[in-house]
Amino acid sequence: MTGLTRRGFLGASVLAVAGVATGCSSSSDNVGSAGGGGATESLDWWDHFSSFKHLNNDWAKTQSSAMKTNVAHTYYDASKATQALQLAHQANKMPDVYSNVVGLPLPALVSGKWVHEVTLPADVKSKLPKDAFTEGITQLDGKLYGFPMFSLQQSSTLVWVNKDHFKKAGLDPDNVPSDYAAFKDALNKLKSAGLQPLTLAIGADGGRIRDQVDDMAQTAGFPGYQGLQFTTGEYAYHHDAYVTVIEYLKELNDDKLIMPGSNNFGVVDARTRYASGAVAAFIDGIWCAGGSKALAPPIVDKIASGQVLVPTAGTNAWCYRGRPSAAYFVSADSKNPDAAGKLIASFMSDDYQNGMIEAMDQPPLNLDLVASSKAIDAYKKAVDFCKANVFLMPQAIVKNPAQASVDALRKPVTPHVGNIVQGYLSGSIKDLKAELKKLSDATAADRAQALQKAKASGAKVSEDDYVFSDWKPGQDYAGAK
Repeated sequence: MTGLTRRGFLGASVLAVAGVATGCSSSSDNVGSAGGGGATESLDWWDHFSSFKHLNNDWAKTQSSAMKTNVAHTYYDASKATQALQLAHQANKMPDVYSNVVGLPLPALVSGKWVHEVTLPADVKSKLPKDAFTEGITQLDGKLYGFPMFSLQQSSTLVWVNKDHFKKAGLDPDNVPSDYAAFKDALNKLKSAGLQPLTLAIGADGGRIRDQVDDMAQTAGFPGYQGLQFTTGEYAYHHDAYVTVIEYLKELNDDKLIMPGSNNFGVVDARTRYASGAVAAFIDGIWCAGGSKALAPPIVDKIASGQVLVPTAGTNAWCYRGRPSAAYFVSADSKNPDAAGKLIASFMSDDYQNGMIEAMDQPPLNLDLVASSKAIDAYKKAVDFCKANVFLMPQAIVKNPAQASVDALRKPVTPHVGNIVQGYLSGSIKDLKAELKKLSDATAADRAQALQKAKASGAKVSEDDYVFSDWKPGQDYAGAK
């Protein structure tokens, strides 16, 4: 995954925004199909899932024969995928099937002619959880546009360590410290052992560190997600939990425990340092094992994992995510939308599902498949942590599907949390809480303008749609069903 917004892909975005990123290499990679005998049609398939690169290359060849259609798979590093798709859209030359990395809510994708309705066979639908399709997130006006493939129980903010480096510093890689003080102490021991302690993907557009601060704010006590408090429906990026998290990152940076240059690293840059063994610890998503293996296969035997950090020992590391968002779309430009739908449907086959798990990227909708898989123990441990600590959150769009019209009118608010972190760590921002308050106010104002326009167009929406007074921490939100 990368700094491109992957927030909605985790189904976590309050706006049901589409976008996730996994990329690890710096270039695109096109693999033509084997051109199965008798093939008379063709399909272009683009995605940004680096951990699935080889799986998808092979799958394109398999499906070329099975579907009698030439399937050409192209992998794009996530830092390049969005621009590639934007240019293709402008030229009306979109691939038939593409992964969710554009960064627009579903209503905007539909109105902007980015997507075509997806038709799935009944047997494929039966393999999906009952609530896999959600109005405004994967479907609109009852029509399916986005295909969900991944569990909501995942995280972008786990701690990944190098076993050899930890052992050299006298640390136990099977018990990665989970609270701020203990983790900082471990980093100091690594530094004393002559090792580079930690890196994060702070640079690029700031999207990855933004997502990670959102996660860590939850484990620091923020009662909501992406600045939105569940029980009040108010934006509060200036909440003490956000301040606590960002101040901790600055403390690590000021003490030179974060690798020099990390403030400019995109995900590929930071993960490359970890995968090559240049750094002992890396805060990354559940897909880190697969992404690192794609970069440097020898790292696999050295990978260990830990949970999302918490401010004090004994604190519950609870996080909250929304319903699964789309993983793939069929393009509105597709000349073969039926065949594109069949390709997407093939992703639910047992062979492909097992291939996904072994690739160790985002876990599938059915997490029970992971325990018996060939994935490494560090990945299984990360999945177990997420199963126990990531809960379904309330969402305005689930409460009132008409909120899709509001989401379509929302605009990106900058500087966002990631940009503020960049500025605060570099010293260009002095008053952290004041900047976070500006972000709260600007985000609230953007929602207000979108609500006003949606109401003027006849949508029955209200700020009350964002208020969930019955929400309780540490459990799935039953009212979201």
